[in-house]
Amino acid sequence: MEDSTPIDGRKLRYQHRRAELLEQVTAYVTANGVGELSMRPLAKDLGISHATLIHHFGSKEQLLTEVVATLRDSSSLDISSGTDIVEMLTSYWNGRTSAESLPSFRLMFEIYGQALLHPERYREFLDHVVGDWLGGLTEAALAHGCPPDRADRYATIVLAQIRGLTLDLVTTGNRVRIDAAFAEFAAAMGALVSSWKAI
Repeated sequence: MEDSTPIDGRKLRYQHRRAELLEQVTAYVTANGVGELSMRPLAKDLGISHATLIHHFGSKEQLLTEVVATLRDSSSLDISSGTDIVEMLTSYWNGRTSAESLPSFRLMFEIYGQALLHPERYREFLDHVVGDWLGGLTEAALAHGCPPDRADRYATIVLAQIRGLTLDLVTTGNRVRIDAAFAEFAAAMGALVSSWKAI
């Protein structure tokens, strides 16, 4: 029996463009911020209709939640049990805070602020912005020998240090002081991981 469900021509037309549109949206809000962001001017700038933008992303809040997910995926902290923890953290920090990457994290903090002001609109963002990172960091801690009953607390410490130092950097621009602080943190984590291996 043939399926008689009507075909949505517009959906078919743009179904392969969603990833491309999200990339364009991410570039736009990284350059322009989110304070005055409106869906209609955004759609016009992207060269698409307002209806198409809504079709793909729903509300502005949903769109920004997806932007942050894209930023998170592109800057994930990949740790395996055979990786030197200090080298891994340092490499990640250098990449995350490069001139090319730092604007993305400035944007994330801006969206974070909007979410805290309007938690009912950004519930999905708030549900993921900490939890998704903690899950990966907890797995990483376990892979490096962390006692299971402490893994989530050490994941919390790593997340807090990285986010706090990044916020300090985008606020003050004092790279010498902040890089030195991060080096101290990475060394402390290295010593901690060594203590796990000795258990």
